[in-house]
Amino acid sequence: MSPADGGFFGLAGDVALTPDLAIILPGGRTLLALSQLRDALPRRGFCNDAPWQALCWPVQDGRAGLALVEAPLVAAGWLRGPAGEELEIAPPRNIDVAPAPLAEFVRRIGLSRRQVSDFLIDTLIGPRDGRTQPGHRDFVASFLSLACETDGFVEILACPDTGGLFAQGWALSLAAGRHSLGRLTARLEFHDSDVAVFARQDIPAPGMGFCLFSLGCRGADLDALDCLFYEQDGTLKRLEIVRGTVLKLRGEAAADHVRQMLPRLAGDGKVMGIHRRICRPRYGGIDTLSLTPLPVAAAFDTVFEAPSGGLLATGWLLDPLRRVGRVIVKSTAGLYAPLHDRWNPLPRPDLNDGFANDPRFARLLDAADSMHGFMAFAPGKPRQGDEEFYLELVLDDGTCLFRPLTITRLDGRDLLPQILAAMPLHDPALDLIVKNTLAPFLAALPARPKNSRAAQRPLELSADAGEITAVIPLTRMDHLQPMMALLAGTSEADRLDLVIVMARAEAGRAATRLKDLFAFYGIRGRLLLVADQTSLCDRIEAGLSLAAGARVLIWSPLALPATPGWLGLLEAELAGLGTPGLISPTLVYEDGSIFYGGDGAADGGNPMLGYPRGWLTQGAPCPMPAGAAQLALIDREAMAEAGGFAGALYSDALLHRDLARRLHAAGFGTWSSRNVDFWTLEDPQGSPDAKTHLLETVDSALLVHTAAIEAGERF
Repeated sequence: MSPADGGFFGLAGDVALTPDLAIILPGGRTLLALSQLRDALPRRGFCNDAPWQALCWPVQDGRAGLALVEAPLVAAGWLRGPAGEELEIAPPRNIDVAPAPLAEFVRRIGLSRRQVSDFLIDTLIGPRDGRTQPGHRDFVASFLSLACETDGFVEILACPDTGGLFAQGWALSLAAGRHSLGRLTARLEFHDSDVAVFARQDIPAPGMGFCLFSLGCRGADLDALDCLFYEQDGTLKRLEIVRGTVLKLRGEAAADHVRQMLPRLAGDGKVMGIHRRICRPRYGGIDTLSLTPLPVAAAFDTVFEAPSGGLLATGWLLDPLRRVGRVIVKSTAGLYAPLHDRWNPLPRPDLNDGFANDPRFARLLDAADSMHGFMAFAPGKPRQGDEEFYLELVLDDGTCLFRPLTITRLDGRDLLPQILAAMPLHDPALDLIVKNTLAPFLAALPARPKNSRAAQRPLELSADAGEITAVIPLTRMDHLQPMMALLAGTSEADRLDLVIVMARAEAGRAATRLKDLFAFYGIRGRLLLVADQTSLCDRIEAGLSLAAGARVLIWSPLALPATPGWLGLLEAELAGLGTPGLISPTLVYEDGSIFYGGDGAADGGNPMLGYPRGWLTQGAPCPMPAGAAQLALIDREAMAEAGGFAGALYSDALLHRDLARRLHAAGFGTWSSRNVDFWTLEDPQGSPDAKTHLLETVDSALLVHTAAIEAGERF
């Protein structure tokens, strides 16, 4: 194993390194083949004054490898490693210009053809100053042809209208099923390929005829293909393409040929289904669904497209005889988005009445069955220019019905009200629909832009400002007075600059009253008025725009200080943390039980919720999954690196959790102080309305969705 830094462990004493083979390449580069190495070669270095790249692999008698020198090397030289180590290189035992000796070396030593091919492609065909030397691709192609085992021949190549590559021929060991199929372009590209086999009387056993199809090989140039490769048990095998003898088919001619071959093919259900799809009718721009005499009808109410290409579809399917097997959204640029295996069924009783007089559905509709609607999310891909979208219904006999689609592309959140209007707010499966359908789509929409317009200038409530800004979103004046009474005469009153953020309708004559209160209690601050419909998040953002200094306090007036000198204690604890981000105090209910706080557990939830405050020992701050929504002292630099206070959520209930997630992703922490207590008061606001509850459900699902993505899981 090579050292992690690409260096080498040192080769034997004063023995010179003698290459088995040196191949002089076009452009004056040299490819060295070396065996019987005791230790790994340096991955990078210099041979004389020319750059050197190398790769080694373990073999039976030690190690063997390849090295590329950016200069001709036919005599002795010196290799210098990355740390200045030097080793003499003796003249090569053999010198050549063709790939055949290299192929023989690889076979004799027992190196992996795939690994050697990858090295050659990376060093010879990969970009070097943006250019590839003439002849290098031919060298790699010839090496692959010589080094890989010939397993069979391709006799027919086709590009059907489905896209992808179809090939037919015979092989000695290519079995039915899924294989990794390779072709040499600018690189050795491998794509999944599905293989079916058929008997060939003219091929001796164990040879069989094969038909393979690879959708990943889109845009293949049939005239430029030299051979195909597939990997079996770690060995690359070659399917030869003899130019001038191969039949080449395209479009409908390709589909007709596959259709004729289907009765002869053998393979599992998935492989046979893929080959049958090649022969299916293709969309020709005509609405055949509306013209069908069959008892099948379908339509979309809306189809929205995210910038990433994901689709959110709401519609219905009327299919009383259960003839439809698959429902797919497709495009002329290759989009394939199946909906039938991921939709959430919804009731649509109106369709029973609407189609009651349609002769196609006479005596087929059951009034007790109204689950004809659906909502579905399907991952997609960004648009490929002016592609045309359509619906494809695949019936149980393999025939298809088509209907053109209009898809609404979203670049932001402007149409969110229209999306939410389609949600079944009172459906018992609403949470599941949000998790599986709405959340993954909304996660792909960009966050709302920051408000670039200058907010109204704040109204000064005191003659001068404090050194630490405390942003206080306020909805009711009577919430503020207990806070101010507890601040009066404290060190915090001298240091804090309270930014009171209120909506205009809530403020009324608050400015005059606040000036009197601030003067009476000896407190510094300002009043910032915002529009009436401004969300909590935007109110806090507006207040943060006035902040100065290294830290800022976000403070709900429902949290009241219970520990003297609390601000200095929180500052000192935050400054002493290795990964500062934010710190919150322990929040305690009026009965003395813990609302927020922990004892070092940061694996989710609130570890000591409901426990008596006395059970929480004093000591160093504890890591927590998130700060408290009611109060947090935040490092402004950390918050800026995390993307600011506002994230990509749609409601206000989980803002603190979203900020914590982004702080953690940026390398910062969220902490709870065990030495500072605040009382927390409950605000009896009642249950949220249906829309607010929906958005909070969306945000909860979004946080789970984002965490799964960051953990490398599939949502």
